[in-house]
Amino acid sequence: MPTCPHCGATVPEGAVYCGNCGATLNSSMVSTSSTQSQTSKPSTTWETVNTSDMQRRFERAMRRVELLGYAVAILGVAIVAVLVILYLIP
Repeated sequence: MPTCPHCGATVPEGAVYCGNCGATLNSSMVSTSSTQSQTSKPSTTWETVNTSDMQRRFERAMRRVELLGYAVAILGVAIVAVLVILYLIP
């Protein structure tokens, strides 16, 4: 498993940033240790997620927030409409 050249922590294969110190990792800077077997599974923490995947998740979350805003606005209009109708009914 590779290690970070800045802090010496082990990082998963293909990681862009060190999960311990946050340093940017290049493939030429990362040293590999022969003590770990190559069959070990990578961790599922944030440092194994690539940038495009993070960007896609962020955009999806922003769409959800936008849709939630629309739903709240529609609900507000519906409440005002009900109040107006109740006011106009004798």
